[in-house]
Amino acid sequence: HKLTAILSFKLRSGALQKAPALHSLAMLRYALLLQLLVPSRALRSETAGDAAPLSDLSSSIAVGPSPDSVLASFPKDFFFGLATAAAHVEEAAHGDSWVRFAKQGQVAAYKNQVNPDVRLKFWSEPEVEIDLAAATGVTVFRLGVEWGRLVPKHPKEGGMGVQDQEALKRYKEICQMVRARGMKVMLTLFHHALPSWSVDEDGWLQDETEEYWQTFARDVALELKDEVDYWVTFNEPHVFVLLTYCAQLWPPGKQSHSGACPSYVNTIRKMEHAHREFYLWAHESSNTFTNLQVGVAHNVAYNEAHNFWDVPVRFFTERLLKMGFSDGVKGHLDFFGINYYGKEVISGGGVAILDDLEYSDSGRSVYPQGLYDVLMQFHNRYDSDSNWPSVKTKQVPSIIITENGISDASDVLRPAYITEHLLAIREAMRQGAKIIGYIHWTISDNWEWADGYCPKFGLVDVNRSSPNLTRTPRDSYAYYTKIAKSKKVTVEDRQDCWDKVQRAVWTDAKRPFCRSDDGVNGLDEPVMRPFALDDWRFQGLSYAENGNCYFTPWVPVDEELTSQISVSADGLSCRSLDCGDRSRVELRRFQRCPNSTVPIIETNPRPVNCLSHWERCTNLLTHPALPLAPAMTHSGW
Repeated sequence: HKLTAILSFKLRSGALQKAPALHSLAMLRYALLLQLLVPSRALRSETAGDAAPLSDLSSSIAVGPSPDSVLASFPKDFFFGLATAAAHVEEAAHGDSWVRFAKQGQVAAYKNQVNPDVRLKFWSEPEVEIDLAAATGVTVFRLGVEWGRLVPKHPKEGGMGVQDQEALKRYKEICQMVRARGMKVMLTLFHHALPSWSVDEDGWLQDETEEYWQTFARDVALELKDEVDYWVTFNEPHVFVLLTYCAQLWPPGKQSHSGACPSYVNTIRKMEHAHREFYLWAHESSNTFTNLQVGVAHNVAYNEAHNFWDVPVRFFTERLLKMGFSDGVKGHLDFFGINYYGKEVISGGGVAILDDLEYSDSGRSVYPQGLYDVLMQFHNRYDSDSNWPSVKTKQVPSIIITENGISDASDVLRPAYITEHLLAIREAMRQGAKIIGYIHWTISDNWEWADGYCPKFGLVDVNRSSPNLTRTPRDSYAYYTKIAKSKKVTVEDRQDCWDKVQRAVWTDAKRPFCRSDDGVNGLDEPVMRPFALDDWRFQGLSYAENGNCYFTPWVPVDEELTSQISVSADGLSCRSLDCGDRSRVELRRFQRCPNSTVPIIETNPRPVNCLSHWERCTNLLTHPALPLAPAMTHSGW
């Protein structure tokens, strides 16, 4: 069987064109296997109207998912966007605190790069990234201003507020470039980068820092008021405080104040107060600003305890990090931004890296269900909170996904990652969450904080060895373009994306991984990690968008087999040699329909064979590496 799989795959890829004997053998064995195994092709059906009995060979061959069946469509006023940040893409500014930190040897995958200080040359050549973004059809472009570039000297030396007026004018020109290409501007005022002079005096640990930031932020707002549509005051403040002052992994690193971590709450409170003061100032200057939208970008992960002893740490993390900051700024928001990347399995004082979970290059576990859960947590907590609406406009803040993306140099996971997270967002919207936009991180591969250039978050590959940083759009760039322009996800989209993931799993493919085993430190050079046998697709979609019923993915009836068996639309994969000591596995799926709160459970009439002598067993003929030829699909045998 395994030989047949290899021969058939090589045949279909053209590798056996010069071997007629093997060609005939492969075709014969392929035909015989088709007679035995093709009924399970009905597993490819995703909408209720496409269902076919597994025992009906002819209908199983003929029936497949309708490419036009829409699983999720987004309202006309829902926007798609792309995001970046100044410290990720701009050339190093004078006294750049992150570049100084990297040259001290504190940043991974930096010194082994060609011209690392230029990043993506966004300061001198912003149109390259802006044009790439505009071509996708997105309508919002998120960028930031570099505090240290605009205020290069300590305020006691160079004066309060913006000191470099030419640099401020340049930011205005960049915003105008964005708007000229039909995109709105979302501008971040603080995105994990302090000026060097502030780093040297412990930054946000000092009371004066808030005053310095306020004058800088207001100067920027007054100059760019006509160019900016959304203002983000702070990006992920709790992440900044934890990694800068507690873990001491960000500038200034181990030189920072040893007693800073116990001051976490006080430091966050300063940033909350800074946001509230800016919000009130901006709205009280309403005759200066038009259509004012001020918010924050809050990072939220789905937290899970690795074992019983980690439960208290998870509880503490949830209480302190998830809702603490949003509680501190409520009533002072026009929109609430959520940055979500994945699941964190808490183990001791760090994050576990487990073999049976799928991870991004940078070590975040892929878990779209977590985004849905997080969105519903915030919706349920604040929907009835009388203090949640703005104290100025009296309006309930909308929710924007201000960052979501995956570092994936292989580009195998990214299309499915985008698909499944969009399905999670759409389902949260159906359940009442007021979500108005989705912004993907990011356009092109760039500098990723202390991880340097190892993680590849971009829809576009960057050749850092070329003088002009040659860009090459990945397949996911075209896919995101399709999504942004159509505002919908179809059955075919989802199936094609998951086929790509399963093909990589089944062929034992490997990909670069940039996180050390401790789950904390980045690597100068990536190690190769296999794709995990982990069905991480979103399982909670309630119904198909066009009013049809919707079949959830197949899962084993015996829940104990869930961790041993992965069922996709393309077949059955087993983790262990003996497939959990089962030669046949019974599957079930849920049929969810509009106007019905109770899902119908459907069990397949014939248990699926799991070939116990395969190291990774799957139904050969429905595997994406061995797709059925059109003649086989339509006319049968």
